[in-house]
Amino acid sequence: MIASILRGALLVSLLAVVPAAADHGGPLRDAPMSPLTAAMLFAGLALLVGAVVIVVIRVLTKER
Repeated sequence: MIASILRGALLVSLLAVVPAAADHGGPLRDAPMSPLTAAMLFAGLALLVGAVVIVVIRVLTKER
């Protein structure tokens, strides 16, 4: 069940990011990463930070 939810979330996020792949003029034309790659990278980093925060909270509030 969780896998299907994650696949659905990935599909929705990819569909939301695709319009960002439009051609931007000026200095963004030769950007080092495509907007889709940057969005996926920062989304992954945000997910990682969220997981670390949850782990830290669980460790600090563990009943002894």
